[in-house]
This record gives sequence, C-alpha cells and structure tokens, in this order.
Amino acid sequence: MKIKVLYFSSLKDRIGKSSEDIEINGNSLEELKDKITQLHPEISDYLSKIMFAINEEYVSTDVILKEGDVVALIPPVSGG
Repeated sequence: MKIKVLYFSSLKDRIGKSSEDIEINGNSLEELKDKITQLHPEISDYLSKIMFAINEEYVSTDVILKEGDVVALIPPVSGG
C-alpha cells in the first residue's frame, strides 16, 4: 500500500525533503513508523514524540491506514 508522508519543521530539516511516497505491507501506523525508521534512522528518536495527522485530521496511533492516505508527521514545537 502506498502512503504519502509529509515532514515538517525539524523532521524536514533532518531528512532534507518535505514529502515522499512510502510503500508499506500492512495498514497500521506502527508499520508506517517502522518503515520510516528503516528509511530515515536519523529521525527515529523523534517518532515517539510527534503528532500524526491523516488527511489533515489528527489521529491516535491505533488508526488503520488506507491506500493513498496522506500522513503528516508533526514534531513538537517550542516557542517563547
């Protein structure tokens, strides 16, 4: 199943791109996280701290993905 992944803020900076299409074998967000960790180990420490949005709606980690979903990875933001 192909999922479009959007990266924001520090994730985008670390990976060097704002989006990519990722092919996963299953349909869970955990499987997508595992695939992202394989592709980009430099952000594996961030994945436990980020928020996920699917098709522009924040979701919990037990959501089921569908072909063509757009998943946004949104890291914590600090401000002052």
